[in-house]
This record gives sequence, C-alpha cells and structure tokens, in this order.
Amino acid sequence: MTTELISRETAIARLRVALISLSEEGKSMCRIAAEKNILCGGFHRYTDESLRATYRMLEGAAGLPRADVEQRADEWQRERTAMEQVRVCCDVQYRFYETCRGWDDFSNEALSEFLLELAGEQVVVRGERTLPVI
Repeated sequence: MTTELISRETAIARLRVALISLSEEGKSMCRIAAEKNILCGGFHRYTDESLRATYRMLEGAAGLPRADVEQRADEWQRERTAMEQVRVCCDVQYRFYETCRGWDDFSNEALSEFLLELAGEQVVVRGERTLPVI
C-alpha cells in the first residue's frame, strides 16, 4: 500500500472539512479542540497564567477564574471567525497571529497525524510553511 503524498495546503483543506464536521453551535473550534483533545488541545494547551496572558485583550481576564476566561475566549474566537467569515479559528489565527499561529503551529508530521486521527487518512505531508493569503 502506497502512502499518499500531499501538500500542506491540501492537508489543511482536508482538516478544515473534518473540523467543520465536528462543529457545534455556540462553540469555537478552540473549545471543541479542548473538549475532544484534538489538534493543539485548544484552551487546554495553556496553563492558567498563559491563558490569561494570551487573552489579555479581554477586559478583566486577569482576575477571572479559568472557566470564565475560557468562556470569554471562546466567545471572542467565535466573534473573530464570524468577522473574518471563516469557520475554523485556525484560519483566523493563521492570518493574524493573535492568540497562536494557527496552522503554522503545526509541523508537516503533526498535520499527517491529525489527518489520520480526524479523517482516517494515512498521508505524508510535504512542503514549506507559507505566508497566509489574506
């Protein structure tokens, strides 16, 4: 059996489809990633301190309990995806690097692993990280 060789762009496009199929009303992909322990782990990738630092733009975040910071961060991520007219937070952050680097946070090997986990596709991802197309 030959493993399919695909570009980063193709891998990301396929991952978008898989992630959109996991979408839930009222939840950002960052929340879903945390709940399902997929991709980067969403909000769970951060310690309490780094979560507050990452979302310092949210008024009062420094003094809120973690659950409240996550809730406000989730709302903020959903607003950003709506504003940018995309469905996946990774696309917004790939363009703007506000809370993470979106797709640029993942190596080719990680993208291959995510495709196997989320879509059951065994592939090898090749290619360089490129600048986002805005």
